[in-house]
Amino acid sequence: MITTPDGVIDVNGRSGALGGPPDQARLRSLRAQATSVLVGAGTARTENYGPASKQGLQIAVVTTSCALDFTSPLFTSGCGIIATTVNAPAVPAHSIRAGTDIVDLAAIIEQLPLGMVQVEGGPRLNAALFEADLVDAINLTVSPRIGGVRGASISEAPHELRNFALASVTTDSDFVFVRYERIRSA
Repeated sequence: MITTPDGVIDVNGRSGALGGPPDQARLRSLRAQATSVLVGAGTARTENYGPASKQGLQIAVVTTSCALDFTSPLFTSGCGIIATTVNAPAVPAHSIRAGTDIVDLAAIIEQLPLGMVQVEGGPRLNAALFEADLVDAINLTVSPRIGGVRGASISEAPHELRNFALASVTTDSDFVFVRYERIRSA
């Protein structure tokens, strides 16, 4: 995800204004390593997710309502899939299902292709993944812009503190790219 030094993660609901070419290059680099992308329905809608640029990359949209535009390029391209509950409505796209009232994210991830799952937000999905203790690494871009308005954070809901270690810091054109990796107790 991207944030400003003062904690802003979007401008008028979209993160694009915070980024720039270096941020987009970083996102493409991370996606190139991924076997799947996991994204919340609100983020997929707001950010106008389209087809994956990497051949074979699945973009799993997490939703309980399944209220999505299945005529959008994300789904008509065949790379968009639905990650939802077992009792959610039928959808005209490939779906993976786990959980009854809420999406069982651990079981959903087990159904994705083996390899790296790139999570692209939003804050509610991030919080749910932290709460379920499913986050192994955090790739965060710090934008050189100041937002000045507090809104949603990278992880909205409160959750138990987890320990991460700084794995790398790089910069490009005033953007700071930070990677933290989870420290798990033995």
